Amino acid sequence: MNDVYLICNISRQAHHKAILRYIGQKEKEYIYTRLMEQTRELHPGMGLRTMYEMLAPEGIGRDAFIALGLQSGFRLTAVEKQTRTTYSIKSNRYINLLNGKRFTSVNQVWSSDITYLHALGKFYYIVMIMDVYSRRIVGFSIADNMRAENNLSALKMAFTLRGINHYNHKLIHHSDKGAQYASDIYTETLHNYGVLISMCDDVYENTHIERINNTIKNQYLYKMHFKDETDLKTKVAHVMKIYNDFRPHKSLKKMTPAAYEEYLKTIPENQREKMEIYTATKNLEAMDPNQLKMMFT
Repeated sequence: MNDVYLICNISRQAHHKAILRYIGQKEKEYIYTRLMEQTRELHPGMGLRTMYEMLAPEGIGRDAFIALGLQSGFRLTAVEKQTRTTYSIKSNRYINLLNGKRFTSVNQVWSSDITYLHALGKFYYIVMIMDVYSRRIVGFSIADNMRAENNLSALKMAFTLRGINHYNHKLIHHSDKGAQYASDIYTETLHNYGVLISMCDDVYENTHIERINNTIKNQYLYKMHFKDETDLKTKVAHVMKIYNDFRPHKSLKKMTPAAYEEYLKTIPENQREKMEIYTATKNLEAMDPNQLKMMFT
């Protein structure tokens, strides 16, 4: 063996250290891949970049972490859009109320949208309502139709969660111009709770909830198997809880939506960060890159 060391121009001690380094590296890689596996069990569609930012693992850089994840089979596949969920109304009865406004707390602007899910051989439609300031999903409902009653169920859940009987026109409900949101039963409920109604004219004017739709559907639900409709509804509710309680956001100081709302209780409203929601498409080119990044985060 000493002859081999001489031929390779390396000492026995150097060879031993190299072996230890190799073993140590493999042990680290095993730990990192186990972290990836555990994270994917909870967040089945989370990308490697987001996973790295959430885990902040010591001893490995972001690019190396992503490369290891790809090598270990954690690459995600894109899901193509298959159906339409918005059938807009022609009426301009409700205008966009968000332009130029700044928000400093929860219950100032809620955003809602409908997304679809193909499961059990047919399409289901999921309505979500999000508190834009905290990114928390405050209401949701799932049905195999697009009737307004589905949207109303999500809205009633949001009102129950917040426990406020009247918002005194301090809360804005923002949505697209889908017929469900303009229905009498839906708008009358909003009016009864003292909520202002805002509707967008362009797809870019409801980006916060659109991003959550994509996350919930493509990163979680499309990774799951459903035995029947009861199982489907149970897992949808489970995913909403995971999103609210276990998925941190960079824009929320790396806190989850639920944790961020608790954090807000410790900060006087006049000392909180002001959120300005840019909604008009014509404003996109004029926006500061950091503002644009926050809009889609």
